[in-house]
Amino acid sequence: MSVVPKVPRRIAAVIVNSLKGGVVPRIGLPYVTVGREREIQALLHDLELVADGGASFRFLVGRYGAGKSFLLQTVRTHAMGKGFVVADADLSPERRLQGGQGQGLATYRELVRNLSTKTRPEGGALQLVLDRWVAALREQPDAETALADQLSPLRELVCGFDFTQVLRLYC
Repeated sequence: MSVVPKVPRRIAAVIVNSLKGGVVPRIGLPYVTVGREREIQALLHDLELVADGGASFRFLVGRYGAGKSFLLQTVRTHAMGKGFVVADADLSPERRLQGGQGQGLATYRELVRNLSTKTRPEGGALQLVLDRWVAALREQPDAETALADQLSPLRELVCGFDFTQVLRLYC
């Protein structure tokens, strides 16, 4: 006889309300994940590669209702549990990787809005991430030099100078 884990009431409410609305819940997925062990293990292996300084890129393809979003949210939960900062956005005609009418910018906005951590799994974690970065900088013996060292490689990127100025002002 297997032991059924007790689902906390708050998480149960989120799961039920999300599933009623036809969307994948952002929290509590381990309580309802069944039959995706191989796919989850493959994606968790990719997380290990990234944690070791590598990179990974995958496309998930399937018909509507096949569980693509569910699988991604499951792995997203695992990633946050391992200390990753994650971001996600659904692509659509209004949110594309590029476009002439601001579709790329809309995708970027969605990614930033959905930036999540273990303590902010429902998104909105950009300020938390930035504040942690600033706090770590201030712990350095020479915070100004540490800031310059961290921002230096970014200046060479497209719009990098402006971006580093914004980060400097935020600090």
